[in-house]
Amino acid sequence: MPLRPSVSHLGVIRMSSLAASYRHAKLGDFAQNPPVLHNPFDDDPMLKRTLKRILLDHDYQTVEKDLSRFGERIVKEIDYLGRKCELNQPKLEPFDAWGKRVDQLIVCPEWYRLKEICAEEGLISIGYQKDVQPLVRRIHQFAKLYLFSPSAGLTTCPMAMTDGAVKTLKALGLEGKHDLAAEAISRLCSTDGKKAWTSGQWMTEKRGGSDVAGGCDTYAEHVDGNTFRLYGYKWFSSAIDADVALTLARIIDKDGNAQKGSRGLSLFLLKIRNNDCQLNGIQMMRLKNKLGTKQLPTAELLLDGTLAYCIGEPGRGVANIANMLNITRIHNAVASVSGMRRMLSLARDYSTRREVFGQTQENWPLHTATLAKMEVETRGCFLLLMEAAQLLGMS
Repeated sequence: MPLRPSVSHLGVIRMSSLAASYRHAKLGDFAQNPPVLHNPFDDDPMLKRTLKRILLDHDYQTVEKDLSRFGERIVKEIDYLGRKCELNQPKLEPFDAWGKRVDQLIVCPEWYRLKEICAEEGLISIGYQKDVQPLVRRIHQFAKLYLFSPSAGLTTCPMAMTDGAVKTLKALGLEGKHDLAAEAISRLCSTDGKKAWTSGQWMTEKRGGSDVAGGCDTYAEHVDGNTFRLYGYKWFSSAIDADVALTLARIIDKDGNAQKGSRGLSLFLLKIRNNDCQLNGIQMMRLKNKLGTKQLPTAELLLDGTLAYCIGEPGRGVANIANMLNITRIHNAVASVSGMRRMLSLARDYSTRREVFGQTQENWPLHTATLAKMEVETRGCFLLLMEAAQLLGMS
């Protein structure tokens, strides 16, 4: 005859059933281990071999030491910061609670920290070191950007424009001849994260497209000497938390007319904020709702009397800004190829962790053949990228 539960035992059973609804959900025994990011320099034999081929032994040893150290910083610090930028996207508050226009741009602290790291690590200054051969410094710089880009939270965009601005200002011979340009060159290349500047590149207007001359409706009203006030609408302006910007505009002559076509465009340098930290005749109309790169603050800007300085020969704006365009294109190539490498590295690591049909993916020929094909394509793109970096270093 089975024993009947006691009254006290029944009470325990009842209490357990009531508490069960608040216990942890039953998730099962399996949880897939994610891929692990390893030191991107130490994990990339192709990068090492390419650097050894291009650089002399003593140059390679210096570069290798810096890149290996930087790779550890990417794993331990930078990748986390970049992820935070992706999760905490920028916001724009055009007005305060009392209806006053403030155009307050809100970005996460990690965005500012990454920009400081860019300066500390010399991601711009390395490319302009005076005591290093041009080829070596450019190879070093772009190899470092190549490691940094996939974890950078898109701070590589302002770095690209900053590099382009330095190249443009130096090519125009403005170092020591123009106060703002001289200060800009110094601070854009600074390794002090608290003092370093970044630059914008404002070219795209509502017409857009590759026909820059046909699509530019920004006008420059002469004030005095090489000082002008700009009036126009910039349709796609990235990294609007920058300190300075280069932009194109048409100078209005004494008769109130402006020359059309590319010969009518001149290059201008401007500070985005005045010394009192107020916007320099600029209104941030709205942030762009982009398909990707959402961690990067990109906006439509109204220029309404923006104080700017004409640099270079008037009417030669397109030719003068060409250096900036070429530099930023190489930076874009870095972002693309480094993304390919990072995805492939993670896929390769994951193949050692994901088990299917009784063994890990790395042991299945179809999977390894797919990775091999991706590896070949990635290496080809990487070699082309490094060739471009070499040509830049020799120019």
